[in-house]
Amino acid sequence: MKRHESNDLGGGTPSGLLGSRSGYCPDNVALEFQGRTFTYKRFDAEVSAVAAGLMGLGLKPGDAASIFMSNRPEYLFAWFGINRAGMVTVFVNTAYKASFLGYGIEHSESKVIFTEAKLLPELLALAPPPPELRFIVCLDGLPQDLPGGLGARVMSLEEMVSAAASDTQFPQVLPQHSGTISFTSGTTGKSKGAVTPNMLNVVFGKEAAQAFGLTTRDRLFTCMPLFHGMAQMTSVIASIYVGATLIVSPAFSVRRFWDEIRDSRATEFNLVGSMLYMLLSQPPGPRDREHDVTKVFSAPAPADVLYRFEARFGLQLIEGYGQTEIKNVLYNPVNGRKVGSMGKPTHSTILEVHDDTGAQVAPGVTGEIVYRPRLPNIMLKEYYRDPDATLANMNGLWWHTGDLGYMDEDGFFYFVGRKRDSMRRRGENVSSHELESVAAQFPGIGEVAAVATRSDVGEDEIMLVFEHPSPANFDFQALFRHCVASMPRYMVPRYYRIVAALPRTANGKVRKIELREVGISPETWDHVAAGLVVPR
Repeated sequence: MKRHESNDLGGGTPSGLLGSRSGYCPDNVALEFQGRTFTYKRFDAEVSAVAAGLMGLGLKPGDAASIFMSNRPEYLFAWFGINRAGMVTVFVNTAYKASFLGYGIEHSESKVIFTEAKLLPELLALAPPPPELRFIVCLDGLPQDLPGGLGARVMSLEEMVSAAASDTQFPQVLPQHSGTISFTSGTTGKSKGAVTPNMLNVVFGKEAAQAFGLTTRDRLFTCMPLFHGMAQMTSVIASIYVGATLIVSPAFSVRRFWDEIRDSRATEFNLVGSMLYMLLSQPPGPRDREHDVTKVFSAPAPADVLYRFEARFGLQLIEGYGQTEIKNVLYNPVNGRKVGSMGKPTHSTILEVHDDTGAQVAPGVTGEIVYRPRLPNIMLKEYYRDPDATLANMNGLWWHTGDLGYMDEDGFFYFVGRKRDSMRRRGENVSSHELESVAAQFPGIGEVAAVATRSDVGEDEIMLVFEHPSPANFDFQALFRHCVASMPRYMVPRYYRIVAALPRTANGKVRKIELREVGISPETWDHVAAGLVVPR
């Protein structure tokens, strides 16, 4: 096996990085999924086949292509194939439905979407269909009777690949070219599509690999959804950067998790913070340390959880901090860490803490965390079709994270809270605006306010507070069913409370801080206590 230089970034693009590793270590196992194994050489060939098929359909560099798919190897072939064709990958949350799904495809102006049979009905139900969408590529079979009026040609992956020309020449894809659009939480409007350049994704993976101390011998396990940045960068790109093996699981299961870790011989995995609580909630057993894992990346990981997890499972937790727009910019070092902090900035990162005037504050003083890159092309280019939001976050030529924190005398950063009106639940950012818009469609409800409240598994639970003229006769179960039918499952509120009137400021805005301070009151309805479950 040829050895690659640690600074080889494959030309600064994800597909270029994969091609580089295919040249250095073609026979190394790149990917494993439920008994299916792909070497780097085969992985690279599958990617080229997708790229050539896209070009054979007449799609051009710069066109957007969505992926609406569960965890499987074809997800990665589509993502890297889109990149190799010079197109822009749009990651669509598989929990999206109805208007949420339609908005992501339409706003990104996607011309093609990759999906699978179990999710195809959600696409076919969109009315009207996204106007720019020309092709729907379904990976595992098409229904016999497709409805008319779709506005897009539905085809199998094999049909798309067969459209490729025999002498396809791939375009030159550069580090500064737009590589992905990822939808982030909108706090005052619709979710925003963060357009990120190719180099951001590659540097993100490189710095993750360095923070975790990964080598070619590592086996990275991920059960995080592949539309999520945690899986994409800290698992997929980080694994490819060092030429290691990536093990993809279909989904997270508390019951099966450690058996999967043992059976896959994983040496490292990454999880969002709420999953740590779930794993700790399981009864201790004699096999808790029977695995090959040495390091785990997870954020957030409060000190009490971190110490309990490490002591029980015999490994080291690594924390960090980042955003879709700027990648991960902090990691707590493996050696010399400070538990409770988010860590120190990566080599490519400049971080400061500013007050409301834009002045840098002293160590130990809380303010807003702001960012600048040390390298070109490692932060978002724009919010797609939303220049006002882009400029609003770049005040004073700093990227404003919207998060409050402070830095200590040694350069470690600490998280205090969120400045913006957003929530985080089960590893997903939740837009209160979008949630409120859907809930307000329920008959009889007045104005609605969604706020975060305490959770017994970390991060946030969501409470819906609303006005209604007849609290005694209100059907909470019907409202819950409305939310289930209309929202992604991670967005469905757990708690519901009726008030005579929402508290307001002098100019009529709802004072959510008062709602958070009241929290869960005796009259609050809890769907979990009522025995109702959000279906998967």
